[in-house]
This record gives sequence, structure tokens and C-alpha cells, in this order.
Amino acid sequence: MERNMGQELEALKADYKALKAQMKQQERLNERFFRAARHRPVQAVSKEIRNRMILDVLTLPIIWIICITTRWPPLFGVLVSLWTITDFAATVWINRKLGMDHLLDGDMRTVARAITSYRRFYRRALAVSIIPCIAMIAYIFMELLARIANSANRNLIIAIGIAYTLVAVVITWLQYRRHTRACDELLNEFEE
Repeated sequence: MERNMGQELEALKADYKALKAQMKQQERLNERFFRAARHRPVQAVSKEIRNRMILDVLTLPIIWIICITTRWPPLFGVLVSLWTITDFAATVWINRKLGMDHLLDGDMRTVARAITSYRRFYRRALAVSIIPCIAMIAYIFMELLARIANSANRNLIIAIGIAYTLVAVVITWLQYRRHTRACDELLNEFEE
């Protein structure tokens, strides 16, 4: 009888070890699945950060090429360059501060806090950049109007300028919505 109980106890221990191994394997599979599911919105956020930095880097030489070839005042190039460098530095700083490159390595609370902070930064950066953007567009329009004061196509040029400005505003708004949607998706996945 004792032998039977000993054998049953050993069989139960073996079954328990097998169950424990299966549970660990299932946990690893679940973690990989959830990491893959979260990876898509994380890629969208990282892509937005990368695109923002690339555009900042490309803006510097392009603005100076435009200023030199069209004989725009160097002050315009300096101001746009300062704005671009500030945006680049702020994006790099927030990316490093929040650890966006290793976002999924942290626990749920850390990731949620980083995403919330980044979404807040993105919204504030967009709001702050509106003022220099409006000033830059106003300056461009004033400069163009001064250059084409007596042109027969003046109204056409003004209409094209307004249309391109509206297109730029719509594109910026759509990018903002897409970016905040990716942040919200990621937050929702961590809250569930």
C-alpha cells in the first residue's frame, strides 16, 4: 500500500512537472504573441519619430539651397534652420528620455507612461510649431507678393499658394491623427 502511494505520489510529481513545463511554454508563446501584436503600433510610433528626424535633417540643406538660388534673405534661412535644429534636438531628447527604442522591454506601467508622455510631447510640439509655421508662411506670401507685384498671374499664384498651404495643413492633421491613433492603440493593448 505504501508502495502504491509512493508510486502515485511520484506520478503526481511527474505530472505536475510536465504541467508546469507546459504552462511555462504557453506563457512564452503568449508573451511572443502579445509582443508581436504590440510591435505594430510601436513600429508606427518609431517610424514617426524617425521620419520627423529625417525631415529635419533634409530641411537644413534644402532651405539653404532655396535661399541661395532664389536670392531669399539669409535671415529666413537662419530662422528656419534654428526652428529645424530645435525640433530635431527636442525629438532626439524625448526619444532618448522615454527610451522609445526599447519601449517593449519595460513593464506595462513604464510603457504606458512612456507612450502617454510621448503623445503629450507630440501634441505640444505641434502646438508650439504652429506659431513659427504661420510666421514662415506669412513671410513667404509677403515676399512672393512683393516679387510679383505687377505680374498678370498674381491671382493665380496667390490661389496656388493658398491651396498648397491648405494641403499642407490637411496632411499635417492626418499625420497627427494617425500618430495619436497608433499611440492610443498601444495604450489600449497595455490596459487590457
